[in-house]
Amino acid sequence: MKSQGLWLILASVLLTCAAPDAGAMRKAAHPFYISVCQVDHNPDTAALEVSFRIFTDDLEQALETMGTGRLRLGTEREAEKADLYISRYLARHVEIEINGRRVSAAFLGKEMDSDATWCYVEVENIPDLKTMTMTNTLLLESFEDQVNLVHVNANGQKRSLVFNGQQVRQKLDF
Repeated sequence: MKSQGLWLILASVLLTCAAPDAGAMRKAAHPFYISVCQVDHNPDTAALEVSFRIFTDDLEQALETMGTGRLRLGTEREAEKADLYISRYLARHVEIEINGRRVSAAFLGKEMDSDATWCYVEVENIPDLKTMTMTNTLLLESFEDQVNLVHVNANGQKRSLVFNGQQVRQKLDF
């Protein structure tokens, strides 16, 4: 029994030391894959204000898999075109229809927050919101167990949606 325990400890030490960058491996591996999106309809400005909170390492992996090269988000060495790549990625993986009409969202920017990236987009010219249909495939190409939560505030109602590999398109009526 004691020898098995010693072997397990030794194997753990060897794996940690043999890893090319053990710190990076720990950082990249987390037990769940989730993004959170907040959608607020602002009738005063006739706009849909949308924010996404995405784990930075997951976002970088998805973008780099698409061929962007190392992005180094939130560092002094961040890729010059990082915002452009993020904007294109969001546009490709999140589609919104308002009142039966597909709308385009303008990328406003991003903020870094610890291990997450906040991304902000806005859809203008939405005076009233009767229905919203969303397709959300964020990170599904990279992580089969990815879950994307979407919280919507509109017309005095708060609603939530859960997107995953089996459920990528949903509609809300207000």
